Amino acid sequence: MSETTETFWDILSEKEALFSRAILDELAAQPWAQQLIKDITDNGGLTRTNKSRLFELRYAYSLSQAGIVPSYEIPGEGNSTLDFGFTCEAQNWAVELMRLEETEAVQNATQMWVDGDGVTQAELHLYTDADDPRHSTEGETIKAVERICQKCELNGHPYKFPVPVGKYHALLVDVRTFLDGCDSEDFIHVGLSGDYVNNEFCRLRWNGELISGVFNERTNLHGAEYARERVHFIGFVDEKDYCPGAFADATQFVANPQLFAGPGEALAAIVTWPLQPAIVL
Repeated sequence: MSETTETFWDILSEKEALFSRAILDELAAQPWAQQLIKDITDNGGLTRTNKSRLFELRYAYSLSQAGIVPSYEIPGEGNSTLDFGFTCEAQNWAVELMRLEETEAVQNATQMWVDGDGVTQAELHLYTDADDPRHSTEGETIKAVERICQKCELNGHPYKFPVPVGKYHALLVDVRTFLDGCDSEDFIHVGLSGDYVNNEFCRLRWNGELISGVFNERTNLHGAEYARERVHFIGFVDEKDYCPGAFADATQFVANPQLFAGPGEALAAIVTWPLQPAIVL
């Protein structure tokens, strides 16, 4: 979505702005943070159009609070860069961040009116099996899978994440505007597929077929193959509070079954993630 697209739900709240301002001041003397701070400042500072960079800023701050000195903009695949690289518990990590921005379908499914006191009210009518499939939970779920997969491919070639050698790769996804509120079952659906969702009523279908996720072999969207080959974890970040420690509390991971021999191996890997406790669904 274009940065200039009008949004309703995807705003920069006062709490987010104030906490981000405090972080900018705190990290101002850190050499590794200078480029990130410059990118934020050069692009307007504390504005809605900078929410992707502010998401990176809060993650960088969380790493700093955990005693990690990260590298910013490390080399990636296909002349790209990955947002952060660091070592924790003798394990190397490469991490990319992205946002699921408010979609046009969500904007179209938002109904607004003025109440008797002259106050503007809004409701998001996004639900399963909506009359207009573009306004459905299923449609938004497929779009989320597609956008995550697209991070890993450009013009038919692998992008961002190289073949993993001695590093764990994580893709952190800002899901604050995904659906009308989301939960762990939504994350499992996007990361794996409806087959892994315990609640039958939460298993989403499209044209009668269960919707498959990023790491599922049935998914043949652009980038899905490279995601399965190269990304160990997707971390779904649903921030509701903006304060020290909140980033870790807001994150839930889905592990890639293609890159781990079993759940035990994935859990052993996530122990080296610096922001604990780290939850693997």
